[in-house]
Amino acid sequence: MKSIMTGIAPQWQFLQGGGEMGALTRAHPWEGTSVGSPADWPQSLRTTISIVLNSCFPMFLFWGPELLCFYNDAYRPSLGNNGKHPQALGKPAIEVWPEIWTVIRPLIDQVMAGGPSIWREDQLIPIYRNGQLEDVYWTFSYSPVRDESNKVAGILVTCNETTEKVRQFATVLEFSKELKRQVAERTSELAASNLQLRRSNLELEQFAWVASHDLQEPLRKVRVFTGMLKKGNLPPMELIDKIDASTTRMSKLIQDVLDFSRLSTPEALFASVSLEEVVQAVQTDFELLIAEKKATLQYHSLPAIEGIPLQINQLLTNLISNALKFSHPHRLPHIAVTAAEASESDKVAYPELPAGKRYCLLRVKDNGIGFGQEHAQQIFNIFQRLHSKEAFAGTGIGLALCKKIVLNHQGSISAEAIPGEGAVFTVLLPFEQ
Repeated sequence: MKSIMTGIAPQWQFLQGGGEMGALTRAHPWEGTSVGSPADWPQSLRTTISIVLNSCFPMFLFWGPELLCFYNDAYRPSLGNNGKHPQALGKPAIEVWPEIWTVIRPLIDQVMAGGPSIWREDQLIPIYRNGQLEDVYWTFSYSPVRDESNKVAGILVTCNETTEKVRQFATVLEFSKELKRQVAERTSELAASNLQLRRSNLELEQFAWVASHDLQEPLRKVRVFTGMLKKGNLPPMELIDKIDASTTRMSKLIQDVLDFSRLSTPEALFASVSLEEVVQAVQTDFELLIAEKKATLQYHSLPAIEGIPLQINQLLTNLISNALKFSHPHRLPHIAVTAAEASESDKVAYPELPAGKRYCLLRVKDNGIGFGQEHAQQIFNIFQRLHSKEAFAGTGIGLALCKKIVLNHQGSISAEAIPGEGAVFTVLLPFEQ
């Protein structure tokens, strides 16, 4: 007799409800499968099917030796369109899931053999749906279902597709990552700006010192000599020569300050610069002085770097000029210019250099008067001199210009010397900006 409430025979009431999949399960020709008519199903299968069909959580059931497939309405959307639904119902698992059989078979065997339940979170298991093979992520568990003899007869799969969550999480990660990159980039820019600001402040202090000393001295002399000229204390031509010398020195100081300040914001474009050609040009410029001092300038096979041509020329001009100027009075000047790619051990002494770059190690070595190593940092400060201008001409800005140029190229410069024996200036410049 059929139930008055449901219209389903009492022995079939475990199949009641379940929406679309309940109707499909009731209508399926089970007599042609290994499980036979639902009227003959064991209570363990009936109970499990009833739970599956009436659950609001996605569930899938593998049952029997062939692992016949059952699933509910909540699981149905994960099969997509034009794919496995509704053909999957009542079919052996290997026929339904050939594309992932090598992935799920070991899990099924483990549970069917009496092993522990299995849990996976956000695991990628591509399936065929919507007319194509799609990357699908799942969070699922495989739990054993025992029959009346207490043997594992099936596997209840409770699962939830997490593809959208994983994609959103990947998008968010790509975004923690992009934001982190931007923060790192901005932090680096701020650090560079802060370093530039500290350098500018130091230069302002040096400019203030220059304004109160070096630039004032020629003006003071002009005033004194002008006063003496008015009083007629010395021959006019001698005083005029002294005034001319003082104004010339002041003009040179002002020009050097302008040259130095322009290096703070280089607008020139970087280009390939042959160090060999630059040294050759400098040698030509100093041809008369080299001949006068009977000096030798040695260099060979110097490489090319990417730099600001005018500034690289100024850098080597100043370093070679410095070597010629501070030559030893009792021996002929010898200047050696060498350059090669810096090794990792060479770069250890310069931790301030950006990592991951190839550097050219440039050295300018002389056999001049040298200096005390305690002054190795001082010589790169603007207008800092180790000798009087009477002993050696110049404004004390050449090496400061060299340092500025090197910093503009993201490099480093240092000096080593022994009094009376000579000095060597070491410059590291990146091959590429």
